[in-house]
Amino acid sequence: MRRFTRRSRNRRNGWLFAGGLVLFVVLFVVGAVFSPLMSVRDIRVSGIERLDATAVQEALADLDGRPIAQVGKADIAERLRSFVLIQSWSLQVIPPSTIHVEIVERVPIGVVPAGSTVTVVDAAGVELWQEPAAPADLPVLESGGISGAGFPAAAAVSLALTPEFRQQVATITAASMDDVKLALRDGTQVVWGSAEHSPHKAEVLAALVAATGGAASHYDVSSPDNPITRQ
Repeated sequence: MRRFTRRSRNRRNGWLFAGGLVLFVVLFVVGAVFSPLMSVRDIRVSGIERLDATAVQEALADLDGRPIAQVGKADIAERLRSFVLIQSWSLQVIPPSTIHVEIVERVPIGVVPAGSTVTVVDAAGVELWQEPAAPADLPVLESGGISGAGFPAAAAVSLALTPEFRQQVATITAASMDDVKLALRDGTQVVWGSAEHSPHKAEVLAALVAATGGAASHYDVSSPDNPITRQ
């Protein structure tokens, strides 16, 4: 009888201990979630080059003071949705009070005519902003517009160019994926051919221009391992 009573008491004590442990964990989690010490007080944003940094900070400002455990990706997505220049972002939560949002911006690679203005676009054809005329550092993409058959080729070629060399290009004409031509701002003509191997072609073209001192009037990099230069 005593052995049975002892077993019952031990079992009861075990249940009480387990229940107390669960209660402690619950109270700890609740305290961590709602404690002012675990609330957002520092909002850091990195990766901004063209975006209005102040506007981004203001969009995230209402997260200040929120329990840090309650801040998730959906909260960031909702506040950054209107910024068309944002291609992607990542969220890092740093207890006890810091959130870090790292932004990857879209890269402008050219402009497409839009009536009396031009539209700056990225390689995916996302319209970034309007300009009254083509900026001096971006080529005009003559490909039948964003929906044109040649746009993917023109975009791929422009994206393959370094930002410094892209500034030298006035137009990129693409009737199709296999027929791309470039006109530099000094009048030099470039036969690019297809959009395949564009990074290699971009390296070859830059090397040819540097080697000739820009004196050539025609380059053909459609076969990048056997390029042609004409004075």
